[in-house]
Amino acid sequence: MPPAESTSLRERKKTETWHAIHDAAADLALDGDMSCVTVEAIASEAGISQRTFFNYFSTKEDAILGVRAPTVPELPEDFLDGDGLIHRTTELLLSVGRSTYAEGDAERRGRLFDKFPHLLLRRREMMLQGEDLVYQAIAEAMAQHPEWAHGLNSHSVEETARMLTMAAGVPLRYLVGTRGTTGEYLDRHTVDDALDLYQDLYRKLS
Repeated sequence: MPPAESTSLRERKKTETWHAIHDAAADLALDGDMSCVTVEAIASEAGISQRTFFNYFSTKEDAILGVRAPTVPELPEDFLDGDGLIHRTTELLLSVGRSTYAEGDAERRGRLFDKFPHLLLRRREMMLQGEDLVYQAIAEAMAQHPEWAHGLNSHSVEETARMLTMAAGVPLRYLVGTRGTTGEYLDRHTVDDALDLYQDLYRKLS
């Protein structure tokens, strides 16, 4: 087993290379147009080989946006217990969404979306990937939980988990649609306010 220091250095170098590629791609895109941003140009600007580029990003669009596969943290044992489950699920979705992007990159990403609106489709794809991972994690947790293991009324665990995940995503879609935000701009108060509106509207309509 390699020493911890060696592993840490290797991971740090990988992170630095990832950011170097993303920075080069984003800057090239903002300075020119999409046709000028090629894998060859990005690799040259970042000081790497084209082969190395594809070790980190599958497409130039992903390099420009600086996106990576979403990840879901391990759910707390009491995640399904008590009130506020939809709130916790919304916060989980937000956390997973943030895991796909480089930290502190929201302002530049906003400029990229403004200049290249078609990149919003990739953001949508990443959101759906994240939602699916959250759904799977919640379904697995429900299947092991004494109060949720049999689903909800006549609905299965899978159906219940899917509906919870979709419902919890409504406030975030509302904020993205009304504010054009990429995620980092959402503080706890903003999310809480959107959740309150969602729950107030649901109670009014039900």
